[in-house]
Amino acid sequence: MPEVVSIGPLQLQGQLIALLLACVFGFWLMRRVLRQWNQAELEVPEGAEVPNDARVAVKGLDDLILNGVLIVFFTWRLGGLLTQPSLLWESPMKLLLTAGSKMEIVVGIVLAYIYLSYQVRKHGIAWRVLLDMLAIGAASAVFLYAALTPVFGLPTLLPWGIGVEGTVSRFHPHHAYLAILLLPLLVWQQLWTARSTTVLGSGKLLKDTLFYGGAAGMVASYFALSEPTAVYLTLEQLMNLLMLIIGMNLPILSHTTGRRELIDMSQNDSKTQIQQEQQNQERAKSPASKEGYVDKKLDGPNRPST
Repeated sequence: MPEVVSIGPLQLQGQLIALLLACVFGFWLMRRVLRQWNQAELEVPEGAEVPNDARVAVKGLDDLILNGVLIVFFTWRLGGLLTQPSLLWESPMKLLLTAGSKMEIVVGIVLAYIYLSYQVRKHGIAWRVLLDMLAIGAASAVFLYAALTPVFGLPTLLPWGIGVEGTVSRFHPHHAYLAILLLPLLVWQQLWTARSTTVLGSGKLLKDTLFYGGAAGMVASYFALSEPTAVYLTLEQLMNLLMLIIGMNLPILSHTTGRRELIDMSQNDSKTQIQQEQQNQERAKSPASKEGYVDKKLDGPNRPST
C-alpha cells in the first residue's frame, strides 16, 4: 500500500485506506459468523423446549458493533476539532489527511464502550457473545492491516528483506511476519464456528484469540525495530505479554451447551414424560381389587420369620 493514494482530486493516506479495508474485512467475517449462528437458530423445532439462556440474542449485533467502530473512527479522525474547531471552516480537506492522537483513540474507545453497554442492557444481549464476535473482527482486521501496511524491522541479509527503492540496505518485513502468524488463527476461527454451535458465547474464542494473538505478536516483535522500555521490553511486547496473561487466566464460561444438545435433551425429557404418563394411565386402569390384595403367605399370621 503506497503512502499516499490519489482518488481524483483527493489524496488520502495509504494507512487510512488500509485501516478502512481492514475494518470492512473484519466486519464481513463477523457478519458471516452471525448469519451461520442465526441459521442454526432457525433450525430449532417449534415444539422443542430450549432454555432462554441458550437462545442468545444475536440479531442486530453486527449493527451495534459497526456503530461502535464508527464511534471510535470518527472520534479519532475528528478529535482535532475539539482543540482546533477552526479547521472545519478554514481547511476542511485537512481533516481527511490528519489524524488524531492516541488520546482521541482512548476517548473513542470509552464512548464506544458506553454505547455498547447501553445497547447490551437494552436488547438483552449476552456480553460473552459480543466479546467472542469482537475477537473475530479484531483478529481479522489486524491481519489485513498488517498485510497491507509495510513496516521495516531490523536489518537483515535474507533474500526476502525489504528496503527503500534505490538503497542497498534490507530490513525484516515485520508486517508480513505478523500477518503470516495470524493467518492460522483466522482459519481456525472460521472453521470452528462453522462446524460447532457450542463455541459462540462460551468465551473460548476470546480466550484462544488473546493467547494466540499475543504469542504471534510476541514472536513478530523480536524482528521489529523499536527501543526497549525500562523493563527491557518494548511497548508492543508489553501489550502482547498482557494479552498472553489474560488469555491464559481467562476462564471459559460454564454455559457451553449448544442448541442441538439442548434440543436432544428436551426431546429425551419429553419422551420420558410420555412414558411416565402411560404408566400412570395403566395403573389407573388396573382393578381396584388388586390394590387391596394381600398375600397371606407373606403378610398373614403364618408369614415366615426373618
